[in-house]
Amino acid sequence: MHRFPKTTMTLAAAALCWAMIPAGRARTRTVPAPMRALQQTHWIPEGSAHPRHLVYVFMDANCPYCHTLWLALKPYYRRGLQVRDILVGVISPSSPGKAAAIFDASDPSAALRENERSWGHGPHAHGGIAPVAHPGPRDLRRLAHNEALMEQFEIDGTPGLVFADGRGHVYVVPGLPDKGYLAQIVRTAVVPGRVAPAKGRG
Repeated sequence: MHRFPKTTMTLAAAALCWAMIPAGRARTRTVPAPMRALQQTHWIPEGSAHPRHLVYVFMDANCPYCHTLWLALKPYYRRGLQVRDILVGVISPSSPGKAAAIFDASDPSAALRENERSWGHGPHAHGGIAPVAHPGPRDLRRLAHNEALMEQFEIDGTPGLVFADGRGHVYVVPGLPDKGYLAQIVRTAVVPGRVAPAKGRG
């Protein structure tokens, strides 16, 4: 596992992924940041359009642990899980460009799937989508906002999961949970309040 001080969570000082945390239960914590901040940011949905379970994931298009998590979450979609991916650009120089390519696609969810399904293939290391050479101001603002929100939730590496339980408690799980704990997270995670339409925000 590799942590970075909050002052280094910038595009210039790219962060690495969290290593897998087998004892993920011990790292789960509640945080004061409200779920509303996540609901109102720019997220990309995957999974159920009418979810019974909802998990937000901070991810980088080049993060191998995020890719492993993406694969591990897919079987839960048919059980009513919706994942809302919040992209950051902190792993490598091409990360902001790949995030921009996903943001700007006519179907961002399909573009994210392309990145993950093409993982490790072709000329683009790690994530498979071709990066935008020069992300525009709107995309850079989105990334800056998402990275600031990641800091607000005290996550200093990717992936990072955020979810709420039925009592309204908000939990953060940094890193890649093991298989058993991931199942527990999905069972615990509920949709807080009214579900927003299944489309990205921002």
